[in-house]
Amino acid sequence: MKKFLIFIVLVVAGYFAYDNFLKEKEVLEVKGNLVKMKEGVDIDAPAIQPRTWGHIEGKVKNISEGDVENIEIIYKINGKESIARLQKLATGEESSFKTEKVMLNSYEASHFLEKVTFDKK
Repeated sequence: MKKFLIFIVLVVAGYFAYDNFLKEKEVLEVKGNLVKMKEGVDIDAPAIQPRTWGHIEGKVKNISEGDVENIEIIYKINGKESIARLQKLATGEESSFKTEKVMLNSYEASHFLEKVTFDKK
């Protein structure tokens, strides 16, 4: 029984050490939504259906203890990269972003945040 309690204490202490000292802290909090729009249709146009375009609009917040520069937010929409760039975010600052438009294959396009790159000051 003693060995089991010692084991539990060691596991808890190890987790505490990892969580506070070794684990990489989050720097940016990114929240975005897919915005879709259809082109207008002209009766003389050769296309049967209007094309659908999409981009991500959202907010990014610096939750670290230092300033962050050259922020690049990369989303994948229908397998294509869509990028938003920001110059600088101070500690605790929040900013809106909008990625580049990409043409969608379907109105229910898949999308996810691929990666976020930045330089710490």
